[in-house]
Amino acid sequence: MIRTASIITALLMTYFMVEAQRPFVCRGEYYLTLRPEAGNFNELFTVDINPDTERVTFSEVPGFDNGFDLNAMGYRVTDNYIYIVEQTVDNALLRIGGDGSITRLRAMTELPDLRYFAAACTPDGNYLVISASPFDFGFGSANINLVFVDLRDPNYPTRIVELDNNRYLFFDMAFDPFTGDCYGYDSNERTLIKIDINNGSIRPVGRGGQISTSMGALFFDAFGRLYGYGRPEGSTSQNTLFEIDKNTGRVTARTTGEAADRSDGCSCPYTIKLTKDVFPRETLPCGEVNYKFVIGNASAIVRDGITFRDIMPEGFEIVEIVRNPFGGDLIETGRPNELILENISVPLGIDSIIVKVRIGPELAGIYKNQAILDNLPESLGGYTKSDDPRTLRVADSTALFVRALEVDLDRQNYLVCPGETLTLRGDRQDASYLWQDQFTGQAFEVTRPGTYWVEARTLCEVKYDTIVVEYAPPLSVEVGGNYDIILGDSIEVSPIIEGQGPFTYTWSTTDDAETIHCPSCAESSFTPFNNAIYTLSVADAAGCIASDDFEVMVDRNVYIWIPNAFSPNGDGHNDFFYVQGRYPYQIASFEIYNRWGNRLFATEDILVNDETAGWDGLAGSESMIPAVYVYKVVLTFVDGSTRHFTGDVTLVR
Repeated sequence: MIRTASIITALLMTYFMVEAQRPFVCRGEYYLTLRPEAGNFNELFTVDINPDTERVTFSEVPGFDNGFDLNAMGYRVTDNYIYIVEQTVDNALLRIGGDGSITRLRAMTELPDLRYFAAACTPDGNYLVISASPFDFGFGSANINLVFVDLRDPNYPTRIVELDNNRYLFFDMAFDPFTGDCYGYDSNERTLIKIDINNGSIRPVGRGGQISTSMGALFFDAFGRLYGYGRPEGSTSQNTLFEIDKNTGRVTARTTGEAADRSDGCSCPYTIKLTKDVFPRETLPCGEVNYKFVIGNASAIVRDGITFRDIMPEGFEIVEIVRNPFGGDLIETGRPNELILENISVPLGIDSIIVKVRIGPELAGIYKNQAILDNLPESLGGYTKSDDPRTLRVADSTALFVRALEVDLDRQNYLVCPGETLTLRGDRQDASYLWQDQFTGQAFEVTRPGTYWVEARTLCEVKYDTIVVEYAPPLSVEVGGNYDIILGDSIEVSPIIEGQGPFTYTWSTTDDAETIHCPSCAESSFTPFNNAIYTLSVADAAGCIASDDFEVMVDRNVYIWIPNAFSPNGDGHNDFFYVQGRYPYQIASFEIYNRWGNRLFATEDILVNDETAGWDGLAGSESMIPAVYVYKVVLTFVDGSTRHFTGDVTLVR
């Protein structure tokens, strides 16, 4: 494995660059090279999140020379340039600067004639690693090799490592900035894969069949989180930003955006970033919250002399620095809402500062602000502002909702159901409550009418309210008597309800619930399959519930008669052989056979007692001779069950 510790020496080296070409600044951006649908050449974009819609947008890098067919790109940490392969003729190695300029380094004509589309620079900056597949990208295609381009040598020599298993098709690669592990996303099995670049072995991470069918671009951020821009299941376009758990392989869609087919991506996670969160997100005036500032340093070396600064809104008071693993000098400014730590030391990895803050009185509203890390190297942007980790927006302020203490019992239900309990509640968990019988919980239970009061208190506010509780009006429901029916019959019920509405209705049964035609209606119909009890529960405006039920006895016997003779002679009497019965059951199939087993007549989906749908003694257009014939009848019922009947019938003329 290539270890990030080896970057320390490399970062101290000075590289000679073409005077006209300027390096990028590593702020954690995501880059995407994209070929427009109507064009033959690629353009270079940064990947952004629209702050209003939280959808992905692309911003073109100014000054970019788009006269190239580009793919297989990687960001090199040691010089802050993007290295990429030109695909058209000779697999030329190019270098892209932050000003959009392109320098052609050399033609890699020694490479096999394949499609090179996956690439990333190793965390130590020594190599651009690219991977290729044959030209057919259909299902079952696979990457077959890794090509190492030595970026330290001005001749940029290459060497090839064959992949040991040609079953994985991945369109991009990305290195974890902390561990140096290399990841791809396999489009064949739809799974995250880990690639050992030293020996070419690949193993899947977690389960296959994830929700993305392909990932055209993979990115790591400064906190070691892995993202991909790809195609969701069922879509024909790469238009979705996914977050990928590098430990379990689980893929989660975060947002959608512009289409990015025919694209490749890279990022520079080798920087320092800051997030700011607050717990809880909502509080009362005079309440206390904890702000958590997470610092991720993936820049390969310990960064000393950094300044942390957070100026909270006016009226906020910093009570305590609960946790600070970064040291530094606390600067006393005389302002209780301002925290400044100078000369902190930020080691490699991820750690956090936690600060307890008290909110002042009379501060109801939404309060937003950002912290900042200053005195970063210019190659890392000089400074970075905090980001709210709970949104997709980039470098956005963290919001705290401060709600004024309110006690409004009048908004709650004041009717108690006889024999039941009414619960009165205080609005806030972070306030203390005192009810008239000295109960101090947030919820107070009432079982009888009366006048009740509550006192709500915070460190700086006290509110009172009272409520008069009454008995709810009586509620009753009557659904009528019991029923005896034949299987297939329906029942309609119109209940009698007395009480104070509006009402809500819930029908339930001991039979299949599908036999209730409208479970939430007062009046409903029912088609029972078996003996069952149907219950109607009615809730009134106070939440009181009354119920009643009726019982249904279902006769599942089949009452049909099948004649044993008929005379199809056209005299208008007994001319058809058909199934007769007390109820028009559904006949799934009705067949007639002669004594040698030949089928003479067949029909489907008819009803009992349908004379003209029966057999008229013909087989096609030929009249059958007087004889004994065999019938087969299959009946179906509303519950999905079937009954089979066979026998013989005599045809007479």
